[in-house]
Amino acid sequence: MHDYQDGEVRVGGLKMHYLEWGTPGKPPLVMLHGLNVQAHTWDPISRRLASDYHVFTPDLRGHGESDWSKTGYRVRSMSNDISLFVDALGIGEFDLLGHSAGVRVALSLAGERPDIVKKLILSDAGPETTRAGAEFMRDFIQRTVSIRGFRNSAEAREYYKKEHPEWVEEFIDLHVEHQLRKNWAGKLVLKADPDVQWITGSASLPDIPYLWKMCAQASMPTLLMIGRTSNVLDEGIVEKMTTVMPDAVALWFETGHYIPREQPEEFIAAVQDFLAAEKVTA
Repeated sequence: MHDYQDGEVRVGGLKMHYLEWGTPGKPPLVMLHGLNVQAHTWDPISRRLASDYHVFTPDLRGHGESDWSKTGYRVRSMSNDISLFVDALGIGEFDLLGHSAGVRVALSLAGERPDIVKKLILSDAGPETTRAGAEFMRDFIQRTVSIRGFRNSAEAREYYKKEHPEWVEEFIDLHVEHQLRKNWAGKLVLKADPDVQWITGSASLPDIPYLWKMCAQASMPTLLMIGRTSNVLDEGIVEKMTTVMPDAVALWFETGHYIPREQPEEFIAAVQDFLAAEKVTA
């Protein structure tokens, strides 16, 4: 017996798979995963938030159980998928949370449709990244997509544990269980479309001016969550975001890039506090 329901909806010709947690009628919360992962990476977070929120965690195009896309993985295409997704499910106004590459999608959606996003939470990413962060993410993704496969789940677990020793164990287990599929040769291979790796390269550079523009249009209360030892953002980018965005505050964590998987308790507490806070008007 799961705490969630699996769902599928067609958006712009693509099948989008999603998980639904909590009770209809509670405030809706949509959470977007990062590059080369899938909706189940949120399970421990969703389980805790489901008592107060109606939580939706979609697999972005090219990831998890959602369709791969022949037209690619531009941020505006991925954002439009989520826009169509929330409309198809009749979610109405909702809070929006994104981590890593999911931040870019969330920023695009919040800037394009500020009427439906009530509050915005961005976990360790922004419109652009530091040069060191870009190189790190490019190398990491290339390492990941070059995995030919694993003979069994124990071998996969050993790999993920070595790659992410800082993660809470449950997130390693979720990666092993949901990140991989068994191919015709009986090997465990990645579910994600290998083409998603190009999001970390030069193909994403034209999106940077657009995403800064979306920052300026994202008028809702916004929480920036930054890992202090992460190299994805630096103080300069964070300061620019809090300046450009109409209503943004930054909260620093003693973590690297993967805040929800390194410090899930602190992450959940920060999300709960921010979403529960009433807007203070002068």
